[in-house]
Amino acid sequence: MIINNVAYSWAMVQLTSLALTGSANPNPIILQGVTAIKWNKKKKVETNYGLGGEPVNRGFGNTEYTAQITMDYNTQVQLRALKGSLMALGEFDLVLSFANEFNSQDFSTETVTLKGCLFNEDGMEVSQDDTNITKEFELNPFKIELSTK
Repeated sequence: MIINNVAYSWAMVQLTSLALTGSANPNPIILQGVTAIKWNKKKKVETNYGLGGEPVNRGFGNTEYTAQITMDYNTQVQLRALKGSLMALGEFDLVLSFANEFNSQDFSTETVTLKGCLFNEDGMEVSQDDTNITKEFELNPFKIELSTK
């Protein structure tokens, strides 16, 4: 969707996580080093075959939720300091929304809530000549909910 000739962009992304930051305010200082976030919902769908090897219907299986977050090392250090390890932080919800800088009436905001996130790893990746140390972590969400305002 384009709002006043402006497309959704990274600059509009707002992150909120009361459990991680102790604040319901978007983009708290502790999360300012987030440089990427990805999420995906996927449902198992299989074609069932009958006589003659022809499809006769479809079967539906489980829904799988995945999400990843990329953070700079400063953000990792701040989060790690809360409990000693990212893996010790426990479950948390991460809410993604978009800021409406122009306050236009035609702007609809989609909010994505990554529910029950849990870090299952802690670590670091750095190479010679890196100017910003970042790492992608799995969020292992329990569910992903979408809502539009």
